[in-house]
Amino acid sequence: MVTNDGPGLRERSKARRRRRILHTALRLFAERGYERTTIADIAEAAEVSPRTVTGYFPSKLDFITEWPASREQRIIELYRENPDVEFIDLVDMWWHDLRDHVDHDEAALTRAMALANPGVVAMAEVEVARRTAGTSITLDDPDRDDLFQAAGRAAIKGINQIFLRGVAENRMTDELHQTLLHMIRTIADHTNIGHGSFQLDR
Repeated sequence: MVTNDGPGLRERSKARRRRRILHTALRLFAERGYERTTIADIAEAAEVSPRTVTGYFPSKLDFITEWPASREQRIIELYRENPDVEFIDLVDMWWHDLRDHVDHDEAALTRAMALANPGVVAMAEVEVARRTAGTSITLDDPDRDDLFQAAGRAAIKGINQIFLRGVAENRMTDELHQTLLHMIRTIADHTNIGHGSFQLDR
């Protein structure tokens, strides 16, 4: 007999399997290195078939783009839901959303993977930028040749990275959240940049 709970249970089972495969891959990348880990290695460690792995993640690149892609997609969604929101309020909303919904295990594994494979971070950012081309926030797009504004964008991105590190290491507090937000507000006010600050330079 089919019940209303059936599809929900199946979806939850798929989500748990996907999470296990993702976490297994990130752990292996941290322990063995991204280049030295194969899809077959991930499948064996996750106790599934290679076909199951590629059914969820078609390539190794999909594992390392999961965390940055979900972050970028979420700020885009929040901006579309609140198109009139001020830049600093958007950042605050985005950060709170991340803290409320973060998978701490995934965040910690992603950071460990990144520390063990420095070049992978840049590769992931480039791939996320390619995949989200045309969907990113375009408001307040500053002159990319203005060095002062470039410095402001770099500083804001750096603060955002510290925030993400704090979340990944489970060290983010409300006080630090507000302090970092104040730093971004000061930089944004002085450099006249806003919503486009988190876009990767394409």
